[in-house]
Amino acid sequence: MKRAVPLIATLLVFSACNASDEGVEDATTPTQAAEVAAHVPTAAERADILAVLQEFFDGLAGDPNLIANAVEPGIVMQSTDARSGTAVSGRSTLEGLLQRVETSEVVMTERMWDAEVQVAGALATVWTPYDFYIGSEFSHCGIDVATLMRRDDGWKIINLNWTREAPPNCALHPDGPPSA
Repeated sequence: MKRAVPLIATLLVFSACNASDEGVEDATTPTQAAEVAAHVPTAAERADILAVLQEFFDGLAGDPNLIANAVEPGIVMQSTDARSGTAVSGRSTLEGLLQRVETSEVVMTERMWDAEVQVAGALATVWTPYDFYIGSEFSHCGIDVATLMRRDDGWKIINLNWTREAPPNCALHPDGPPSA
């Protein structure tokens, strides 16, 4: 009888798993799956997606309305700072960022280049190197990873992650420092 208990338990779990699938059909046809598969975007899609991320970066220079327009209100922003040699994670809030931009007396400049963009249906990702300046002073560089969702009014950033590093662990913009 001792051997029967594990077998009965296994059959009950298996039965429960199959019962939960009853009446549920896979709504994804092969055609739908192909439409949702990640793809390299068209030139127009790429331009639209990168324009939203650039709008966010332009807002850092002193216009919180640009940032607010580029993001979903519930955006998640996380960073990994490795400049000290040990990776430290941090979170930022949209409200905190908007307040920092509104009250800053110096311009923050973030520049991206060589962005890789992928699209899957209404979801897009951007992976791009960046450098960041506070006023004319170099602050850090790294990689930005943005996730965007297509809405009725266009693409919106729903998640933004970035690394904070210093050369030689990351590259500076190929055009050199930003002009003042």
